[in-house]
Amino acid sequence: MADGTGKVDIGSAIKRKSWVSEGLIQKSAVSFWAPYKGKTFDSVIMVQNDISASKGHTVTFDFDGNLSGRPVRGNTTAKGTGEQKKKFSDSLTVADYRYVVDNGTKFDGVNIGDLSINEHSDSRSKLADLWVRSEDQSYFDLAQQTAEFGLSFDADDFDIGALSKIEQAAKMGTGFDTAPSIGGRRLPLKPFKLASGEPVWLFIIDIAMKNAFLNANANILNVADVRGNDNRLIKGVLGKIGSFLIIEGPTFFGYTEGDIITDGYYNYDNTGVEIPGLRQKDADGNWTGEEDFGDAKVSRGIVLGAGAFQKANGKMPDYKYDETDFGKFSESCLETWCAAKPVKLLAENSDNKDGKIAGYNYGTIFVDVTL
Repeated sequence: MADGTGKVDIGSAIKRKSWVSEGLIQKSAVSFWAPYKGKTFDSVIMVQNDISASKGHTVTFDFDGNLSGRPVRGNTTAKGTGEQKKKFSDSLTVADYRYVVDNGTKFDGVNIGDLSINEHSDSRSKLADLWVRSEDQSYFDLAQQTAEFGLSFDADDFDIGALSKIEQAAKMGTGFDTAPSIGGRRLPLKPFKLASGEPVWLFIIDIAMKNAFLNANANILNVADVRGNDNRLIKGVLGKIGSFLIIEGPTFFGYTEGDIITDGYYNYDNTGVEIPGLRQKDADGNWTGEEDFGDAKVSRGIVLGAGAFQKANGKMPDYKYDETDFGKFSESCLETWCAAKPVKLLAENSDNKDGKIAGYNYGTIFVDVTL
């Protein structure tokens, strides 16, 4: 069926993929996480696109560690004392997902006075929007649910002193209320750099945490530093205090059936996203959108540094179209090959003696506030 709607020739793979890519680019402009993506370890989200067939479905990210050995003094023999260069890596294996929409019939479109609802262009726009929301939610969920180091506060105590405690823990690698055993201190959280080169940590909080902070600090955010051209690109900026760029994140609306995270990987197929955003926890540890979720008891904020998440996109997203009963009924599908997970480095040879790099989710810290 060539140019069946006058919008796109769905028989041409090249034209179809270019058309879908254009729609995804247009919708990605509204993504909360767009300013934090890049191709290097300095980005909050490291993205590798279009994995080649020669690499299969798995992409490996590798990183070099710094030298930390002691020098040899005077005439002491230096030969054979060279420090082994440290190498760290992590890998990601993509899966395929399909987002499907029923196009209805021309009769239905006429009946409601909207013929565009049956067009490919309308399906593309809606599918692209759904994909961007789904991808955004993956990072909110990965941040909230895979962070292993964290601090906890009561709402009345979530003040400027709490912010100082969080900053000290992030910089010193100690002082956390919750922390895995890694055989030493974690490395300080690596700052994310704004376009101006200014290093900051992103501290994303929900509306309940924002209100608790304002109540405990007599509206201190009203005088926080919100200057800088970068803030125009980052949504929800409340202000910069110390090393933190504090951002109010949206609230999650949607539903989840099954596990949100499996083996560190985000399960795109288990969550329907109406509005991507931060979830809250109830007394039993259930998250917003899960079937057994009760009253919210805990808000979880997330402190993010560079190298927090890794994302791989396989082959280019594709638009598929299927019709039945002599063209009477049709469905449209957006097919994506992708995967996302937190960065958790493996030491290929040896780790630091102090300031461990490997064995934990590298770029995230959680902050729980009991409501």
